[in-house]
Amino acid sequence: MAWDVNDILNLTKFLTRKNQSGSISAKDLFYAWNSEQTAFFQDLLGRWQARAMSKTGVNTGLIQNETILTKLSPFTLPQNITITAGAADKPTDFVYRLALRINGADCIKINHNQIASINANVIDPPSIINNQFYFVEYQDYYSFLPTGLPTASITTAQLDYLKLPAEVIWGFTLDAQKRQVYNAGTSVQPGWLDMDVVEITKRTLASFGVSYHDKDFEQFGKTAQLMGN
Repeated sequence: MAWDVNDILNLTKFLTRKNQSGSISAKDLFYAWNSEQTAFFQDLLGRWQARAMSKTGVNTGLIQNETILTKLSPFTLPQNITITAGAADKPTDFVYRLALRINGADCIKINHNQIASINANVIDPPSIINNQFYFVEYQDYYSFLPTGLPTASITTAQLDYLKLPAEVIWGFTLDAQKRQVYNAGTSVQPGWLDMDVVEITKRTLASFGVSYHDKDFEQFGKTAQLMGN
């Protein structure tokens, strides 16, 4: 059975030994869990730093690690993006490009200062006939070479990308005594695999430790961040 946001809240209360009348509320969970899920997502995707936490050895990235790709699979989507006047907008929930194709052929990413040299290339010039496509990336769209796109037969590009995880929400209704009762219908559930839901939940204790001035919570959460368990 997949973990839902109520399971997350109950696990958090179990780890902190807080009962139903305790001080951890659904709003507390919202702040801590969603901020930690964003950090966990960035840890998997990879940060700008070459290495983190003073680790040594060869750098590893997203594409080099099948385990990471599996963990991020719930947020991996294919989508056709419409080409208009030689460009195509990114999806609104776009985070990271995994692959980009036109007419089934890989598009080759180039830097902005390569546009002129690629257009003048006599070996592998941009060509619709030969399915030789290039693209330059901007903040919210891609610009394609050769010029002349779209055509009657080519109107879209195929993008495989990572989207942002949705922020979890513990939805509720009020009972006769005006107490909050969990409501799955108004909740937003985590999109992660179950094993990662548990890890993210453990990581939130670092935030709760700061909030409650409890070093045991904080240390437990930091251990989960460093060791992954």
